[in-house]
Amino acid sequence: MAYQSGFLHQRVTIKNKTDGTTFGETTAYTDAATVWANISFTKGMKALHEGALDAYDTVIVRMRYNTIVNRDSHLMHDGKEYQIQSFHRDYQENIIQITATEIVKH
Repeated sequence: MAYQSGFLHQRVTIKNKTDGTTFGETTAYTDAATVWANISFTKGMKALHEGALDAYDTVIVRMRYNTIVNRDSHLMHDGKEYQIQSFHRDYQENIIQITATEIVKH
């Protein structure tokens, strides 16, 4: 599926681990890039109504292929931070599809 004009309509910030983090320290993340993407949410509303704890947002993010993204990256969108669970690169279509889960900070 090739991208069409207007398909990428939401901004996502890619955050990567800060270099120099050593064992035992809290991992720090810095903004690496802000890109246009298409985002779809798969929030478990049924689980939320049933009181399940695992009811945070999961997102599918599709963007143009970007070498900055790796498995350790985090994504920021609309004030929420997401940890990458899996991603697939399609070199022919020049896209990357990411599945990520919301990180809830206590």
